[in-house]
Amino acid sequence: MQRVGGQGREATWHHALSVSALIIMGISVNISAFATPALASLRSHYETTINVEPTVKTPLPTPPTKLFKTVHYDSDGMSLAAFVTPDPQDQKKYPAIVWLTGGESNTLADFWRKGSKQNDQTASPYRDAGVIMMFPTLRGGNDNAGNIEVNYGEVDDVIAAAKYLATLPYVDSSRIYLGGHSTGGTLALLISEVASSTHPDLFREVISFGASQETMFLQDVDFTGDEQQEMDLRAPANWLQDIKVPTWIVEGRSLDSNYRDLKPMCDKNKNPMLHCSFIPRYDHFSVLYPLNRHLAQQIMADERLSIDANASWTDKH
Repeated sequence: MQRVGGQGREATWHHALSVSALIIMGISVNISAFATPALASLRSHYETTINVEPTVKTPLPTPPTKLFKTVHYDSDGMSLAAFVTPDPQDQKKYPAIVWLTGGESNTLADFWRKGSKQNDQTASPYRDAGVIMMFPTLRGGNDNAGNIEVNYGEVDDVIAAAKYLATLPYVDSSRIYLGGHSTGGTLALLISEVASSTHPDLFREVISFGASQETMFLQDVDFTGDEQQEMDLRAPANWLQDIKVPTWIVEGRSLDSNYRDLKPMCDKNKNPMLHCSFIPRYDHFSVLYPLNRHLAQQIMADERLSIDANASWTDKH
């Protein structure tokens, strides 16, 4: 496993002349133009040069049709597969969540098979509560076209998937959420940072379980271009101030978690739209079931998401 992350965007995105120097020189200055560019803006002018070691392709899974149907959405000219809760056929509109799995998030396997309450990575409490769910495959995953870009082009894929979800007649397009766990949680943070600028009304709120400050590469990769720039553009910690939709970082506080990685980032955060909740006595996996169940109930009640880290979550199992 290779861990990649920058030294902070100041190290890479550095202005040659200070605003004060230009003012002294008598040059008219638009101060807003000297603000650090948003991640969405920087991404729009940069094409990744990543090369990912090829892996064996995994056929698309076939979940039970009563749970999920296969659909295809378009992203960057590619037709990519996703799995969506079928229409309940009751003429109602429901809240929905796009869920990004951990591990190699581009590819899906048996994502619908519930785990134990100590390790349920399927986010099953949402479907149990009545929330419409979407599990997208991403570029290069399963038998999709394109190449895996590890949290770069995949940002665009998930946004495109959510836009497709919003068109379904049984989905309330004003109540679409984004969630993810582990590597999927890191991707969810990057999407929140980008979509806040490009699609500010797409997601009601974003839920990131067990993310990391920087992208974790599970495959062997190399870059033919500026490696530091590639790292910085994939490090959520660099772009927290870009978040303009309510976004939740959730992780257990035990040793078997990313708490030690996330805590310093959260301590430095000054963005009121980003909330961090670290749950005592829970780890990277056991935190999923009780907190997802809690959040699913709030989503169905059309309440603003809230988490009391000190609550007795054992009572909610």
